[in-house]
Amino acid sequence: MKAHFLSIFSVLFLSSFNVFVKAQNRSAQEILAQGSKDIGRYSSENTELKTFVVKMGYGESSISQQLARFNVLGATIHSIDLVYSDFPKGQDLSKLNLSRIQEMERFHPIFVQNPLIKWTLWRQTECSSEQEARGLFHGIIVYYQEPISTDFVNNATTDLHKYLPIKMTPIIAKKILDTISRPTVVNVFNRQTRWKNAVLIVDLTSSMIPYNSQVVLWQLLHGERGLINEVVMFNDGNSAPQRAKHVGKTGGLYHGQYLSFDSLRNMSLIACRNGLGNRDFPENDLEAVLFAIKKNPNAGEYILVADNDAAPRDMALLSKINRPIRVVLCGAENGILPEYLEIARSTGGSVHTITDDIIDLMKRREGEVFSIGYRRFKIVSGRIQGL
Repeated sequence: MKAHFLSIFSVLFLSSFNVFVKAQNRSAQEILAQGSKDIGRYSSENTELKTFVVKMGYGESSISQQLARFNVLGATIHSIDLVYSDFPKGQDLSKLNLSRIQEMERFHPIFVQNPLIKWTLWRQTECSSEQEARGLFHGIIVYYQEPISTDFVNNATTDLHKYLPIKMTPIIAKKILDTISRPTVVNVFNRQTRWKNAVLIVDLTSSMIPYNSQVVLWQLLHGERGLINEVVMFNDGNSAPQRAKHVGKTGGLYHGQYLSFDSLRNMSLIACRNGLGNRDFPENDLEAVLFAIKKNPNAGEYILVADNDAAPRDMALLSKINRPIRVVLCGAENGILPEYLEIARSTGGSVHTITDDIIDLMKRREGEVFSIGYRRFKIVSGRIQGL
């Protein structure tokens, strides 16, 4: 089943990619036409991405067999830098650079033809003689993300199918919930009997699979209670690299108004699968909250099912939220991140853990020190900070 899931996803992804590229192929000439950026001496970016260096000789375009070591199909390529020297000074090197770009295309068309891969041509100016120019780097730097390990994908897929099997009945749902060691979502929902007509905003990165599954199974068992009206799931950007994740525009948001088991299960599979390539920990919680409010500005409640092991990357958006947020905090047994307390305090909401309901945060004043569980907090410059 695990391999079957992965192969289907790979086929779907590559098929859609091929259709896109055929419709919008980019040429080597188009990359060259972008022009060059001047820099004294080039150095590769300090980034979480991996780099593959393709060295070329001064005035040469041959890449020999260097790229044979690079697994093109296994990697996610984000950008490519072509680096050369401005020598002889002012000479038009377009023909040489075009040849260099075409060499990359000959090795594999994806380098050039995929318009989603950003190319930058860097002209190094820190040279006044041929000897100095030869001392500079000449060649191409490929910035890429390593392929997701098969084991990681298989494990996540196994978890999804374990908690949300295709064949589901209320009896099976109850048995699955009985096996979950941290039933945070179920416990909170069972305690909060007054919550109605809510939009749920659920973190569905890989570590949150057991908690998202509780949402789906609880709705199957207790849908008649009217707690859940709509669901938003978020995965922090659909596996985009960190440098492409901008506050309020990270993406990876999924909205569902149909609350049947099959609909919620399918949305869970897609949202989780598309986020399996994330390499960083912060999440786009508040972007997802604002998205949910826009989708349904008149909901009875806005409930954020959040991962206490990952702070929001977008606390700068907090001032834009004008609805009380109920934070259901998962994995908070050893202490709560202050960001989630501040979300509740600033919006007039509350925080709920597997055992506790924290509803008095709005009463805390500047300079006040207080304890929740094992941790102490203080209000500093209007925000909750951990001590």
